[in-house]
Amino acid sequence: MGVLKDIGEGPLAEIYRDIAQPTTREIGAALGNVAKIARFALAPIDYLAAQHLRWERYLERLAEKVPEERRIEAHPQLAGPALEGLRYVEESSINAELFLNLLARAIDRDRVNEAHPAFAQLISQISPDEALILFHLKRRTFSYRQHAAYHQESNKFGPRILTENEFPLDELMFPNNFEFYIDHLDSLNLAGIWQDGNQVAVMGGTPRRQTGVNIKSLICLESVGRMFVKTCVPDELNPQWAQGKKGI
Repeated sequence: MGVLKDIGEGPLAEIYRDIAQPTTREIGAALGNVAKIARFALAPIDYLAAQHLRWERYLERLAEKVPEERRIEAHPQLAGPALEGLRYVEESSINAELFLNLLARAIDRDRVNEAHPAFAQLISQISPDEALILFHLKRRTFSYRQHAAYHQESNKFGPRILTENEFPLDELMFPNNFEFYIDHLDSLNLAGIWQDGNQVAVMGGTPRRQTGVNIKSLICLESVGRMFVKTCVPDELNPQWAQGKKGI
């Protein structure tokens, strides 16, 4: 009953008693010194007992992210979807870290303004590869260059051919899906490829004439993406996340 004692009275306590009993008795001892963090982050869930060791580790990681003096109760609109999302990701994956960072903001008095209810759903929609792309874009933009040939006979440009992509594709589990990932991130207003400056005409032949254009673009974050990575994406790269060593 130690968890209920730490949670105290009020609506959260009533919800916990309704849903978590007798779960509370089963996991109370295991939670131990992380019971206090449960008061702020745990929207009670009926599957907690079956996965109590996993959730204990999650709570320990969460406790490390927010000093005790800054902890506040999480709003259910933030905590509920984030906790539900953690149920379906691998514990050591980058997506689990995104959910935990969102929960950390939700219970942090000084940073709760960064936590948006939409972020849990966004995390649920992106793959580990896409999360890794956002990790790198949090630090810098990447050059993306293409060339399109110009056909004098038809007075038309041919399809764009990729000539350079600075992004470290070798870290992705499925590097051939990179353009799809970017299109998907763009559809979520998180990241995209944007033309940088004007297209540059390529001249050649005799007589000299235009044979094509070079297009320089940048892979970068979008407006929603900038806040999302500030809130959810970690600052340090866990080696397990690169090269697809861990799945969803």
